[in-house]
Amino acid sequence: MEFIIIFVVSAFFLLLVGCAMAFGKSPSYRPTREYVLKLIKGIEDQSTTQQAWDMLIGYPINHDPELENIRRWLVSMHEGTDGFDPAREGINGYIYDKQSRHRLKAVIDQLEKLIKESPITKEF
Repeated sequence: MEFIIIFVVSAFFLLLVGCAMAFGKSPSYRPTREYVLKLIKGIEDQSTTQQAWDMLIGYPINHDPELENIRRWLVSMHEGTDGFDPAREGINGYIYDKQSRHRLKAVIDQLEKLIKESPITKEF
């Protein structure tokens, strides 16, 4: 009798795990253009956290090639591989110093243009 109870409980949990694997989906990082613009603008007004910024520049964005190009530009600015010095840490809670924040203005303009020109729906 004990064997049957253990077997039924184990089979139930294995069934739950199987259903979770069959119907679940793996977590992914898929930021929107508006979210990235909010993060970049948040550098200036200190509303962007260091963790959110590190997540943006640390993970590739595979679902949007234009956004991936912007992310790569941000990484090159952060690391200093774009011909300028690496972005320096700011004071008083800023992620970047004033000069590095000024360099973000071009990215903000480019991203706002992308958002304005993006279609409302996509044809597949």
